Amino acid sequence: MKSLIPLGLLIWGVAPWINAQTYSDYLGAGHDFGITVTTSHQENAGEAGTKSIDGFPISDPDLLADASRFLAQATLGYDYETIQMVAAMGYEAWLDEQMGIPAAPTTPIGYYLEERMGGESELYGMFNFRASWLNQVLRSPDLLRQRMNYVLSQIFVVSAFGSDLFEDYTLLSSAYYDLLGQHAFGNYRNLLAGVSQNISMGLYLSHLNNPKSDPANNIHPDENYAREVMQLFSIGLYELNNNGTRRLDADGNFIATYNNADIREFAKIFTGFGNGDPNGSFGNFEEEITEDAVRFPMRMYDEWHEPGEKYLLNGMVVPAGQTGLEDFEMAMDNLHQHPNVGPFLAKALIQFYVTANPSPAYVNRVANAFNNSQGERGNLGAVLKAVLLDPEARDCAAVANPTHGKLREPIVRYMHFLRAFHAENEDRLFLEPLFTWGDNVGQIPMYSPSVFNFYQPEFQPNGPIAEQDLVAPVFQIHNSSTAIGYINMVNAWTFGGTPMIDISDDIAEEGNQLNLEVSLDLDDETDLIMDPVELVGRLNILLAAGQLSPTTQETITTALQGITDEEDRLNLAIYLVLISPDFAILK
Repeated sequence: MKSLIPLGLLIWGVAPWINAQTYSDYLGAGHDFGITVTTSHQENAGEAGTKSIDGFPISDPDLLADASRFLAQATLGYDYETIQMVAAMGYEAWLDEQMGIPAAPTTPIGYYLEERMGGESELYGMFNFRASWLNQVLRSPDLLRQRMNYVLSQIFVVSAFGSDLFEDYTLLSSAYYDLLGQHAFGNYRNLLAGVSQNISMGLYLSHLNNPKSDPANNIHPDENYAREVMQLFSIGLYELNNNGTRRLDADGNFIATYNNADIREFAKIFTGFGNGDPNGSFGNFEEEITEDAVRFPMRMYDEWHEPGEKYLLNGMVVPAGQTGLEDFEMAMDNLHQHPNVGPFLAKALIQFYVTANPSPAYVNRVANAFNNSQGERGNLGAVLKAVLLDPEARDCAAVANPTHGKLREPIVRYMHFLRAFHAENEDRLFLEPLFTWGDNVGQIPMYSPSVFNFYQPEFQPNGPIAEQDLVAPVFQIHNSSTAIGYINMVNAWTFGGTPMIDISDDIAEEGNQLNLEVSLDLDDETDLIMDPVELVGRLNILLAAGQLSPTTQETITTALQGITDEEDRLNLAIYLVLISPDFAILK
């Protein structure tokens, strides 16, 4: 049964950004239809080779549950076919394949949406980016990059929250997000330099048009970015051992990584950056905003760059007489080579992907991958593989460990629901600004309330977690309001039949080109409606990574047995899984 549900906006005609992108099928990305995988036969050319993925599709529930758990850590969402394929391929092979898929940018989608809406609708600006992001996440085969891209956007934060300029000019969010995606599996040093020179970051943390000192007029370099690039993007507040624990001085005190003098010196580095448009100038960007200004890195205007020596971390001295970009490159090297970066980034990624409270040994292993992967420092692809393939991530015993795991982010739970049931429409286009979602749950991509993201890594909710001196970062956005808001959203997705509900009447009235009908593919689940045990078992693997407890499965099964209407039974099954604590907590 194909359940037609008004999920979002369908626009008749094939979008040009879809035509421009040619996707081959990729094993492990859910694009397995029509693919035959064989090996060549060296001895007898007439004989067929042996299939290199024997036993596909996988049906063992334990293997499928483990593969689903891996994908729940590694992606923003996936379907049952992907679970089967990953179980057959093996995790490292899937990671290697995914890292080879080219990045799919949001920018072409945004251009198309802007064109279709005439630049006048309420989806223009930041809402255009939200819709672009949704299409990217639900369309692209690069499941691994999409998760890494989103994680990086929560570390190297740029937010449209409270900014009229970001709301009015969607490319500021889109181009920055795409920059993160381009560097997702590359080198950290290149990522840090790209972020530091990006005009969206320059606007957000105010080192765009940052002038050199003018003591007579009491003008000094802006210190905002200099502070945050150290505190949040590279080394953190305190010196770390390679295992992520804090180093202590002779008196047993934590050792600060930098002080106010260091901030002032780095602030000098970030002077002279201005409009990157070849025809632009140093000064008021808002009066010269162009597409090229957003697309190109900020340009160094040496006449506005602070001259003289700069004294950076660990004794590095930037000599006088260099160009501004030469100063900048030395500063990037200084941060990249700092011994804190490996453990600082390792722990952050582990917390986003796997568990809020990793052991020091886990952090140490991932930090080692950052420090040296086949002779390269800062290989993010190697770091991500170390995070996801580590024994502490893959050992099934972790599921029974009460201190292991994390609360899934609300937006990740939402995206998983949509991908699990193949949210689709005829023109392969979604247009959803996430208004109601934001009001109810409060987590929207590139819209955190501050540079500190939606939540902080050291957050401790009151109660048993804090009493054991553990942290649970995502619980910072889980409160009485958002908890109920999320359940209301799940109710709308299932019983209300509206998993995407924010298409306004104004947009719908643009003309006959628009249609709100989108389908969810519930065929396989419908086939199991008369067998609640089997239905719950499938949803357990597909949605909950096999982590519904026997008690939860029995409770849901019993509830379903009392429902005679088939559609209501299926809706109730999905609803109860999605609101269960077993689904919310990923072990």
